[in-house]
Amino acid sequence: MSNRVDIVHERATAEPTGCPLTAAIRAIGGKWNLICLYWLAIEPRRFNELRRLMPDISHKVLTETLRTLEDEGLVTRTVRSKMPSHVVYGMSPYGESVKPLIEAVRQWGRTHLGRGDREAG
Repeated sequence: MSNRVDIVHERATAEPTGCPLTAAIRAIGGKWNLICLYWLAIEPRRFNELRRLMPDISHKVLTETLRTLEDEGLVTRTVRSKMPSHVVYGMSPYGESVKPLIEAVRQWGRTHLGRGDREAG
């Protein structure tokens, strides 16, 4: 556990500029961060459910992604029972503030995907 605390402390002190764009990219800029937030914005989910929704993500990377989002205050982790283990991840109240950004990125992505059709014609 102390290793995780060290990593969080290292991440918090590694932001020398105070730049808002840098802070935003650190919080949500990972390859899987917005995708994970997208699925959690719809409803809280268990770990394996997220794995099924994002089949290309490894167990390790999903774990790291969820920890990062939790450390940033965007995601909550709720232990519903210990035996058998039942943990649910959900968007935190602070994480709700990212929803408009997720939708804007999705809309831009649709336009970007359609770009090839327009350039070919």
